[in-house]
Amino acid sequence: MTTPEPSPDGMRRAELVDRAQAGDVGAFGELYDEYSLTVYRYIYARVSSSALAEDLTSETFVRALRALDSFRWQGRDFGAWLVTIARNLITDHYKSGRVRLEVVTDEIETHDRQTEGPEIDVLAAATAEVLRDAVAGLPDEQRDCLTMRFFAGLSIAETARALEKSEGAVKQLQLRAVRHLAKVIPKDLR
Repeated sequence: MTTPEPSPDGMRRAELVDRAQAGDVGAFGELYDEYSLTVYRYIYARVSSSALAEDLTSETFVRALRALDSFRWQGRDFGAWLVTIARNLITDHYKSGRVRLEVVTDEIETHDRQTEGPEIDVLAAATAEVLRDAVAGLPDEQRDCLTMRFFAGLSIAETARALEKSEGAVKQLQLRAVRHLAKVIPKDLR
């Protein structure tokens, strides 16, 4: 058996990883169910396209399945390993030149009559764009830290494992990133 996380959830995840490595397709399916939303959120926060985020999430799990035998705990949990695969896929995507300037029409949401009106939607979209641009302007490590913590929902410990840093270093990255965002985002949008 692999070296599991000490918590009961960690033990269960370690058992699922062991079963998946032994060829149990159902165990890998359970791992997918448990981690797919986290991976999707992380990717979506970086690419801002639901279609692309879905594609890259699928590719993350395909690559994870192919490399499953190489996974070892070594102080990193399975979720952090998946986020690392996703981060590499995002980097590859942007380096490949496949990125084009385009408006993706499937990203345009239909107006829901239960909202306060289209003005609120426009203001929310503008605020999200300012935030996205500000996060994109952060140094890579700070951007990855914030994306993992707040968009993917990883804990400080999980983020530390994914970034291969100490928890203290992650806290510092997060603090610096938030302070930087506070300087560049207008007060009326905070």
